[in-house]
Amino acid sequence: IEGDSGLLAIAPADERPEWKPSIGQLHWPNGAQASVYSAAELDALRGPQHSAAWADEIAKWPHAIEAWDNLMLGLRSGRWPRVVATSTPRPVAIIRRLIAEPGVIVTGGRTRDNRANLPPSFIDTMDGLYGGTRLGRQELDGELIEEAEGALWSRATIEARRVRRMGAVRRVVVGVDPPAGTDGDACGIVAVALGDDGFAYVIEDA
Repeated sequence: IEGDSGLLAIAPADERPEWKPSIGQLHWPNGAQASVYSAAELDALRGPQHSAAWADEIAKWPHAIEAWDNLMLGLRSGRWPRVVATSTPRPVAIIRRLIAEPGVIVTGGRTRDNRANLPPSFIDTMDGLYGGTRLGRQELDGELIEEAEGALWSRATIEARRVRRMGAVRRVVVGVDPPAGTDGDACGIVAVALGDDGFAYVIEDA
């Protein structure tokens, strides 16, 4: 909504919506209205109905399947309800499900396709750092990479064992993998809990 490429910035002056952040709504001069929701608040999507939806960065939604299902159940207004989902194509359950569903049209693009709107130094730096890497193929080329070579667990195994809630916890351990050398800028952080049931639960891979 806000920012250099947000709806408020790109809308023509006579079509610019009024943004009401306190209630999470946009009101256009022609009477159209839009509501903003967080995927972290699943129940907020129960009840309202819409004729169109934009689901952004859907691969990063917490509890994405449940949030998506709630959104779909309310997409019942107008003659032709539609939704567009935009995201980096990470190999998570919601992305796999959408790609496999009938009626879904998949489009894609590379960072270089948007070079007219990006500084040349940014593109050159990204290509130099990540070109040809697994991360670059995903983030810069928009490629859906299903499994990491040599991975101990498959995505399907992880998704099949995902839980919404844990029981009582005996202990929580946070593992930190700092970047090597002095020029690294990425740090691996994993929080794991040992439950009273004897199972270990990965709370977050950050």
